[in-house]
Amino acid sequence: MKRKCLGLLVLAYTLGICARLPADEPHRSPFAVAVSADQSVCLTANATAGSVSLVDLSTMKVLCELAIGRGPRELIWLDETTALVCLSQEDSVAVVKREGDQLTLIRKTNVGDEPGGIAISNDRRRAFIALGGDDVVAVLDLAKLLSSDDAAKTAIVDRLPVGGIPRTLAVSSDGRWLVTCCAVPCEVFVHDAESLKPVSARKIFDGGFNPGRPAITGDSQLVILPSAVNRAFSVTAGMIDIGWVIDNRLSKLPLPDGEPGDQKQLGLDIRGKAVGDANSVAFSPDGKTLVVTCGGTHELLVIDYATIPWPSGDPGDFLPEALRKDPSRFRRIKLGGRPVDVQFIDRSRVLVANYLSDTLQIVDIEANRVANTIALGSPAEPSDVRRGEIVFYDADRSLHSWFSCHTCHTEGHTSGQVFDTRNDQSYGTPKLIPSLRGVADTGPWTWHGWQTDLKDAMRRSLQESMNTEQPISQDDVESLTAYLTTLQHPENPRSNTVSPALTQGRLLFERKAGCAKCHSGSEFTTPEIFDGAVEDPKDRNKQYNPPTLKGVSTRRRFLHTGKAKSLEQVLTKYHRPQETAGESLDDNELSALIDYLKSL
Repeated sequence: MKRKCLGLLVLAYTLGICARLPADEPHRSPFAVAVSADQSVCLTANATAGSVSLVDLSTMKVLCELAIGRGPRELIWLDETTALVCLSQEDSVAVVKREGDQLTLIRKTNVGDEPGGIAISNDRRRAFIALGGDDVVAVLDLAKLLSSDDAAKTAIVDRLPVGGIPRTLAVSSDGRWLVTCCAVPCEVFVHDAESLKPVSARKIFDGGFNPGRPAITGDSQLVILPSAVNRAFSVTAGMIDIGWVIDNRLSKLPLPDGEPGDQKQLGLDIRGKAVGDANSVAFSPDGKTLVVTCGGTHELLVIDYATIPWPSGDPGDFLPEALRKDPSRFRRIKLGGRPVDVQFIDRSRVLVANYLSDTLQIVDIEANRVANTIALGSPAEPSDVRRGEIVFYDADRSLHSWFSCHTCHTEGHTSGQVFDTRNDQSYGTPKLIPSLRGVADTGPWTWHGWQTDLKDAMRRSLQESMNTEQPISQDDVESLTAYLTTLQHPENPRSNTVSPALTQGRLLFERKAGCAKCHSGSEFTTPEIFDGAVEDPKDRNKQYNPPTLKGVSTRRRFLHTGKAKSLEQVLTKYHRPQETAGESLDDNELSALIDYLKSL
């Protein structure tokens, strides 16, 4: 049955037309939803199925499902019949056409490394694509993109440099401002949407990370976005309980710029029952209500926006008491699964894309309940991998629900944060959160390499890092480990490049720079441990297991303390070849070596 279903999917992809797949194959995992202008239908980006679904919002039925490619992440309507979809694992965007109850794939066009967030200008002439692997926003000419395959190849008319790993975008309702939220470090960039000139770049307080999808107020004066905050204290039960490890907050920034004191934050957590992984925010049509999806705690927050008591200084670690005690101003609606994206249908109803339940949920925010559920399709029984994914994204697995595995290892990668956990068997020695991509192939684990069993490492993480109050079953451990084995590095567009510089860089890596002594084999690491040339003087253990260099170009902080912010800093300041296993490199050699590292 499975092969037959996959065959249908491949056939539909080849023909570029809709195909309805059997209900038990596969998980859809909607990551984003886009409601049409007339509110009659919506599209969902089905992350694990590689498809887009067209849903009738009056009949609550899936009209068709179009196989589209790997990693559909974000999507947007360009007009009443045409939509644009980012395919993060194919480095491309897809043009989809609707005719009645059917969808057709018109074309796919390469735009750059790991496309994610998407927005369009108010005049519908440009599309903006956040390229998480390139640290830029690509600007596309929509007339070229839509006209023909040949014209689409020249649709990129500009590339706007931003911060590390741009993930989400928004354009103000007056069309003046393009807002880009970057992950490592957590920064908000503002460009003039017409001239494309940069206007401002602001960090989300100290310790901000994992910015979610933003919303801009109707008057185009403010941007609101959710994020986590690293409070930088040791990860102990006591510190977690009082909110001194990870907080969950909303930030309010004036547009297009402002003084540091103009930025405000609101704590969302309640002691004893925190908010895990705030993902997306949206305003009601009248601008009076703000909703927030929280994937880790499986809920929707509903907030009376006009009465938010934005603190003038540090927001503290908890939701203000005035909101907590007044259900007319703040309430929590349980949704289950992993609610990620959200859009208003009308003043009292929102549409939620629920990734882990494979559904769309229509939530009545006045009645505080799920009014309708639209099943997009899923297997009759979840696999071990899916059960492990559910554990991975579940903040209720941590003490008082403050954070999930995903909070630190964002979508199986890294949040770029340093945390002081017991994984190195000490406190006062914070370590950079490593990527989990390819983790099953890169044992032993932890920076010191003292964990040699991945299943035992997962049990310890749930017990010691998350301080879970739930029983940890062997099924939990087995499933979580099974999920980790599926986390792989995305295709590197540089890996197939052939050039004299890359050839020189490879030879330097293997010989003169001496990198291959510690970073060898297909994973560019080794199970051995070495005396640390970049050791932390407070670390009692002076030996380290070298991290894999595979996919190193997707990270923005390096070394076990995270103090290096670029590969250039690693090789010229903190981990110079002449001080490890190699010889000094001149500027041209250094450039060639870095080019080679970025191709791994």
